[in-house]
Amino acid sequence: MAADGVSAEIRYDRKSIALHWVTAILVVLLWVIANVIDDFPRGPLRVAVRSTHMTLGVILLSVLIARMFWRLSGGRRLPLSRNGWAGYLAKTVHYLLYATLVAVLLLGIANVWVRGDSYFGWFTVPKFDPGNKELQETVENLHETFANALLILAAAHAIASLVHHFILRDGILRRMLPRGSSK
Repeated sequence: MAADGVSAEIRYDRKSIALHWVTAILVVLLWVIANVIDDFPRGPLRVAVRSTHMTLGVILLSVLIARMFWRLSGGRRLPLSRNGWAGYLAKTVHYLLYATLVAVLLLGIANVWVRGDSYFGWFTVPKFDPGNKELQETVENLHETFANALLILAAAHAIASLVHHFILRDGILRRMLPRGSSK
């Protein structure tokens, strides 16, 4: 039992856990790739890295849609880990994570459209407004800013779960770990 009587042994269902961890892995992977794309020389290799980033972004969007549908239809809903302001803060951070993730993904789509990116050299997405460098820079900067904010929120979320696990020892982290994970 957690300090306020909420059972920490209640776990999310397997599908919710899998979707959570796939989301987390993709967010970190996409952020890392985005931060090295421009380290590659212009040409096929940079196009391949950027195309990989776009592909993983589409996969993340698909995972997010699946996750939202699952959460609304069949996913297990658990009580807040804490009552009062701490529970409200946790719930608010979760909503901010979802909202920021949606913003990053939508801005990523807009970025591809505004830039007119090539996809693995197979085809090029037509530019929305050719020659409008200001629009391109604005969308690219917004995508980057929201992606950085998402990573900061995700890091805060991860740190909070580690505090629950190692300091508060209330079992909250185990709610999102696969069965059989060590205590």
